[in-house]
Amino acid sequence: MQKTIQHTHSEGLDYVTYSFRHRYAYVAHTRTKEDATFRSPKKITDIMGHDQEIHFDHYARFETKDLDKSSDLAELQKVL
Repeated sequence: MQKTIQHTHSEGLDYVTYSFRHRYAYVAHTRTKEDATFRSPKKITDIMGHDQEIHFDHYARFETKDLDKSSDLAELQKVL
């Protein structure tokens, strides 16, 4: 639990009851499954029990965090 609290604070967020829910959303979006694929946003919203509009209003920051690392931008910048 202490690790979750520290991570929450490192993200500039307050630690609240919903922190567990936020943490689940973060992990669901940023960690691969056993087969090395990511979960679809639709599956995550179904699991969390809300629609995609609500989900993206609250959790879109996890989709775009470290965006440059998840694209070829760094590789392109090396050759340009």
